[in-house]
Amino acid sequence: MAKLPVKPTIIIDTREKPENRLFNPALPDKDVAGYLVEKVDAGDYTVKEIPNLVIVEKKQDGKELYGNLITNKDTFMRCIERMRAFKHKYIVIQQTYYEFLDAANWTFINPYKRRFSAISMVESWLIALSQNEGIHFIWAGKVHASRLTKRILLKSYEYERKRLKNEQNVKNQVGDVLSTSAGNPGEGTSAQS
Repeated sequence: MAKLPVKPTIIIDTREKPENRLFNPALPDKDVAGYLVEKVDAGDYTVKEIPNLVIVEKKQDGKELYGNLITNKDTFMRCIERMRAFKHKYIVIQQTYYEFLDAANWTFINPYKRRFSAISMVESWLIALSQNEGIHFIWAGKVHASRLTKRILLKSYEYERKRLKNEQNVKNQVGDVLSTSAGNPGEGTSAQS
């Protein structure tokens, strides 16, 4: 793989409505080379230069998770299947865990007592997806979702750049050793009488 540029390009999925995007592609950002709005096969945000390494799916809140996991499960599971192509998978939720647990945020479920079983069902699904699919769930809250998503993408890029640099250093060292050995064919072999 070629050397990666210093700054990555973050891809925002075309299905993310402009008013719901975590990043504004029109605004300059000193940490990234830029933002592109393109179709992403799975999730909402990824890095152009490192395909299939990291994906971030954004969810608004427990209500959206409930809809995805309970009422629209087949569609959501197809998204999860597409996420399998990525080494690092995240779902960033624009709600804190405390807000998720607050039954007052579950008014779409009645009667009141059923709200707690709905919360438990969603928690069970999230645990299963974490254990079986390797998906990391980040309860970022509305305030921190953008910052944490960007940090996930930038750190994944940084670690991949370091990995590739180390890999290239090893190849260079092996090449040096091989070229040195080729220049001295008798070195390292024992003389036989």
